Amino acid sequence: MSTDSLPATPPIWDWAAWMKAIMMTPKAFEQPILPGWFDINITEQNSSDPDAERTIVASQSYGRQIGRMMDAVTLLIELLPEQDRQAEAFREFAEVRIEIKEIKEKIAAQRLNRIAVDLATLKGSKPEEYNSIAAKLRALLSDGPS
Repeated sequence: MSTDSLPATPPIWDWAAWMKAIMMTPKAFEQPILPGWFDINITEQNSSDPDAERTIVASQSYGRQIGRMMDAVTLLIELLPEQDRQAEAFREFAEVRIEIKEIKEKIAAQRLNRIAVDLATLKGSKPEEYNSIAAKLRALLSDGPS
């Protein structure tokens, strides 16, 4: 390619106009990580009373509802004679319950580790605030298990 075909001065990129257009565009930089996993659309097509269902789920999530049912089913299974408790469906149910419990414990540990990192950061940047929060935590922890 010869230099004769190139413009004498390169075009100037209007960064300010580009940034303004990007900033004015709604959701320009938003991208769902797990689309469809957490957004549940409750409509007349999948519910006989969508308003009631949305209100219920806002108060008691599906996970909480299922957890309560799992607790109740576990109690009912424990009332069965030992040989009946050995049914494959009950063993599989117990495995799911254990897996869910382990996931919750792992998430709780991760959350507490994040808190520890946040406290360490606060200790270095705002010692007075750190001391206040640390004192509250010590008081809670000294009460023992609740």
